[in-house]
Amino acid sequence: MEQLQLVEKNGANYMFYDVAGNLNSYTIGEFREKIFDSIQNTNVVVDLSKIDSIDSAGMGIIMAAFNDGEDTNHKLFLMNPSPAARIAIEETGFYDLFRFIHSITEVE
Repeated sequence: MEQLQLVEKNGANYMFYDVAGNLNSYTIGEFREKIFDSIQNTNVVVDLSKIDSIDSAGMGIIMAAFNDGEDTNHKLFLMNPSPAARIAIEETGFYDLFRFIHSITEVE
C-alpha cells in the first residue's frame, strides 16, 4: 500500500506541510482535509521536496487549494518541488500560476 507522510507545523502567518511519498488518489485523504481547512484561515506552504509522484488527483487538490486561497485572500506556496513534482506541475500547463519558494522565510 502506498503511503503519504504528512508533517504539519504552525507558523506566524502560515501553516506548513512537509509532504513525502506519493500524492495520488489513494493517499490524498488527510492532505486534502488539512490543506482545505488551513487555506480558509491562513497562508499555506507545502514542501514538495520529498514527493516521489503526483497524479491528477493530487494535482487537483493543489489546484483547488490555490483557487480557495485566491477566494479567501490567502496564498498557497509550493516549496522546493522534487523533479517528479515539478514535472507533474508543469504538465498541468499552470506552472506559472503557482508561487514557488526555496525557504520558509520567503512567505509574505
